[in-house]
Amino acid sequence: MELNIVDTTFGAAQIQGVTGFGFALVAMPILSGLTSIQAAAPLVALTTLTNNLILCIYYRQSFDRQVVTSLLSGSVIGIPIGFLALGYIPTALMLVVLGTIIVTYSLYSLVSPTVPALKSNLWAYGAGFVSGILLGSFNLPGPPIILYGSSQRWSPERFKGNLTSFFWVSVAIVVLGHGFQNRISADIMRQFLIAVPSLMLGLFSGVVLAKKFDPSFFRKTITILLTIIGIRLIISGINS
Repeated sequence: MELNIVDTTFGAAQIQGVTGFGFALVAMPILSGLTSIQAAAPLVALTTLTNNLILCIYYRQSFDRQVVTSLLSGSVIGIPIGFLALGYIPTALMLVVLGTIIVTYSLYSLVSPTVPALKSNLWAYGAGFVSGILLGSFNLPGPPIILYGSSQRWSPERFKGNLTSFFWVSVAIVVLGHGFQNRISADIMRQFLIAVPSLMLGLFSGVVLAKKFDPSFFRKTITILLTIIGIRLIISGINS
């Protein structure tokens, strides 16, 4: 089990280093399949928090405080709803929902349509709200925030700065929530400490690889793999 956690964390962090996102999208479905969503959620939250802290420091001069604040305001409302879903919705249904989210987002990424410009600030609150629900239940806040960011035509540095700042603060809230609900056990902390070295190595190697390979090709390859993982989660949920 520990070896699987190390391998998964390394691979997910490496993808994050190459593409700029994707850690939880890779880690959550794999670890959920190895254990359960309830057990994987706090572990992925802790590793995601560490990962985003590093990136947040790196992009600390490239984020828009007002935008991040609006996204976080919506997220704070959505996170408790996600926690309720994690505690009360049957595992089989959650597997189907998780798989559907991953497949939908993966297909969107492969098609890469042009997202219309969203001018109203209400869209930021809405994206943060949906992201909070997905974060509290599945540790997958990325899809609505990435869609919103794509509509704003930000520069690559501003895009990464806003996303990592939002993810770091919102995931910190989720980690506190898991702590208050006694989901961060001694075994989860042990697994987290085991995963930290592979996370750091994966993130560093991903940044290095990004300079040698075409990130768009790598991202499409990973997206195809995510689609397969999502379909398997849907099938597992239906069969269970």
